[in-house]
Amino acid sequence: MQHTDGREGFLKAIDLSNVYQAANVMQELQAVSAQFNFEVSLLTMCRDLRMNRVVRAISHGEERLAGVNVPVPYIIFDRADGDVRDHLAITTIDEVWLLRCIHHVAVGVQQLHVAKLAHNDLKPANVLVFSAEGWKIGDLGTAVDALGKSPHHETAFPGTWEYAPPEALYFARSADVWRDRKRADLYMLGGLVTFLFTHQHFNSYLYSELDEPMRPLFCGGDWEDDFPQVLPHLLGAFGRAMRLVAAQLERRLGPALAAEITRSIQELCFPDPLRRGHPRNLGQADPTSLQQYVSVFDRLAVMANLLQKQSTRGVP
Repeated sequence: MQHTDGREGFLKAIDLSNVYQAANVMQELQAVSAQFNFEVSLLTMCRDLRMNRVVRAISHGEERLAGVNVPVPYIIFDRADGDVRDHLAITTIDEVWLLRCIHHVAVGVQQLHVAKLAHNDLKPANVLVFSAEGWKIGDLGTAVDALGKSPHHETAFPGTWEYAPPEALYFARSADVWRDRKRADLYMLGGLVTFLFTHQHFNSYLYSELDEPMRPLFCGGDWEDDFPQVLPHLLGAFGRAMRLVAAQLERRLGPALAAEITRSIQELCFPDPLRRGHPRNLGQADPTSLQQYVSVFDRLAVMANLLQKQSTRGVP
């Protein structure tokens, strides 16, 4: 749709009709209202903090339609040219495009973390492409904050389970909820990197290397013991999965780029959340810092661009 100032926008409308069919109408209405108001407040914060790698909301409000008694709450976002899945499916994407995409996403996650927010639903569908501006993270509908104001604060994992980190799939107990929310973002960033280069999420590799009885319930397994008991088996499967990913990356990218991307995936997707992240950050005040990865993927995008130009010119 078109905004009043002429900008093209994407409309997200909230359908309240089902709310009035719920068993407890007031409770359901309160939940939907809290979700909408929290998302609007986050989007306002992102705009005020000039988060250039998070999709911007143009406006929000309620529309009263003729003949409809219930108003329709809505949010209008800047309109993207699709998400990364669309571009992977219909265009030939090179390594420079992919690495710059990852760099922009890492910046976006870092911007959220600095503002004490965690996305917790980082997946291909939520990485949006803008022809003039690059890549941005969309859909803060399941985001959580450090202060516990999010409607999803008590939810074990608010995002899409298909992309969840192991500790969420195995319902591990958390000693530091906010830090573990950020660790989940790190894992999903690594999963996204894997998907962009191999067209499979890291979870597909990990759980295919794990015996079925040890897989989480969501992945068709029947493991019911605590997370620490399955962790040694996960680490074994992780090593095997990483070898498969590394081989695919080297075939596609060559040894120079593949080695660093493989290392980043290994650090971001490490099954033990306490050891996840860049080695320089582990043991520091904030072991979940993304600054190292912002720098790494920026440098790799530049390197890939130089290699591409050399190849075009026939430089050995």
